[in-house]
Amino acid sequence: MKLHCGGCSCGTVRFAIKRYLYVLACHCNACKKRTGSAYGLSVPVEVTNIESFTGKTTTFVRTAESGRKVHYEFCPACGTTVRWSLEGTSSRFIFAAGAFDDVQELMAVGEMYTSVAALPWARLGCDLERPGLSDDGLKKAMIERTNALDRRS
Repeated sequence: MKLHCGGCSCGTVRFAIKRYLYVLACHCNACKKRTGSAYGLSVPVEVTNIESFTGKTTTFVRTAESGRKVHYEFCPACGTTVRWSLEGTSSRFIFAAGAFDDVQELMAVGEMYTSVAALPWARLGCDLERPGLSDDGLKKAMIERTNALDRRS
């Protein structure tokens, strides 16, 4: 089984995962601020699929629109956001796609906040999308799409 590896810019934090659920482009304002870009690419991973995670991180906590706390983990040396978790979902982390060593192996299969906050020129044109916050239906569809893509490769 191929591991998907990555880490921060300076190499202090490193990770290896066995499998991810999907890749999602998020156009919310918090992701724009987190990345300094037009959107963020999120890669949810079940804790059981994290092979390794080394290096100390610093955590920043904010309250999301949903009212849940988001715990961002970043490298204290270089500032790279590596992963985050949502309050109430202890079985899953969301990794920043840009922290992967080979970002080209990741394919976004869905988008959220497409009509609420997306910049018109920054839309990816994914078939699976939500005008606002993601929901269970979108998540299930993205997992199915990712599994279908994995079977083809």
